[in-house]
Amino acid sequence: MVAVPERKSLLRAVIGVVSLLASLIVIPIGFVLLISHAQGGNTARTLARPLGVLMAGGGLLAFGIAMLIWELSVRYDIRR
Repeated sequence: MVAVPERKSLLRAVIGVVSLLASLIVIPIGFVLLISHAQGGNTARTLARPLGVLMAGGGLLAFGIAMLIWELSVRYDIRR
């Protein structure tokens, strides 16, 4: 099977950077919600929102890093 070289994509880089920047906004919001939860009531229902926001921030961070690694490996022809 013949390997087809991938092309550089500005869209991949932009999506990666935007995802990283969004995670830098979402993660502190999750920590603020978690701190406000610690000062208030301690029920599992109220804990779901801060943890969900933190998970979303972590997902954005991981996705952004993966997209940038993918784009840089294609751009500079770095293979395994």
